[in-house]
Amino acid sequence: MSAAEGIRLPRAPRSDDSDAGSRRLALLCAGAIVALVFAQDFAPAWPGFHTWQYAAAVVLAAAGAGSYTWNARKGADGAFAFPLGVAMAGALVVAVAGLSSGLLGPDTQTLERAPGAVAPLPEAGAAAFFPNVDSTSLARGDIGITLRRRDGSSLELLAGQRRFLGAAALVLEPHVAAYVEARDARGDHLTITQPTNAAFLSSLLQFPQAVPIAGQTLPADQFAIPSAHRQIKAFYFSRDATSKAHVRGFAGEDAVLFAVDDENGKLVPNGIGLARSGDDIQLAGLRLRVTIGTYPGLAISAVPLPLALGLGSLCLAGGVLAAVLRVPLAGRRLSR
Repeated sequence: MSAAEGIRLPRAPRSDDSDAGSRRLALLCAGAIVALVFAQDFAPAWPGFHTWQYAAAVVLAAAGAGSYTWNARKGADGAFAFPLGVAMAGALVVAVAGLSSGLLGPDTQTLERAPGAVAPLPEAGAAAFFPNVDSTSLARGDIGITLRRRDGSSLELLAGQRRFLGAAALVLEPHVAAYVEARDARGDHLTITQPTNAAFLSSLLQFPQAVPIAGQTLPADQFAIPSAHRQIKAFYFSRDATSKAHVRGFAGEDAVLFAVDDENGKLVPNGIGLARSGDDIQLAGLRLRVTIGTYPGLAISAVPLPLALGLGSLCLAGGVLAAVLRVPLAGRRLSR
């Protein structure tokens, strides 16, 4: 045997091996697209979806899927070209939907409205109706919001639920609130007003402000009792706040601190007191009763359009299934 015959030259890689590698890469990229985009539906409030890093990850995965589609148009990968080309085209549709909501969609915002208010939601094609509340329902913490759509239908959004309307995900967020009832020394009911609140006659305090007290930043609100010529500030102490403040008899409990001013804004004698939920407190000739609970806010997050996700996913799943089963479709390769 000659020396030339004893030397085995390495064989050139078979085209099938190259096609298989391209196929695996395309499927990996398609899977990454699905994971990245559908994550917006599972955690819509995550701010990372609106960053350039997230967009770059989706674009890189889309480039891998698009490369296979381009090569499939040229006849690469034989019988797999057409079904997987369709699948990768579907993955690209999903990617575009994810990029649109991530780059163009607004950041998550939370709407807090007074009872009886209506908030239009143009991105969801609906309006949110915030319900009136009493002390009992506030204490239960199960208050929902009604969503009325343009076609006249209504949806009830309850605590812990999530609704998808158009390109928006709607989630209820419970926020601390307090319901206050006021009476005079004889026990007669007194009307509470909130001059700075959209709901002027509301007895619900939603603590929209934050003020420093005793080395802590506490939620704060205010209301007035016109018949008694009193203005009252209210500060919410959480369980952690009462523990840190070492409030005797209140440590580890939710409470509201009241400060009663006269009509000129000066603190009246015996006008400061702390009350637990359900307690009555006597302050400056007034009897105040506070109920602490939660009132819902509405978090709105941008998500991919359901129609685009559905069509893209259908093409992706159908193409992959056809490739696995080797089911002949309308053609074996994409037209040039």
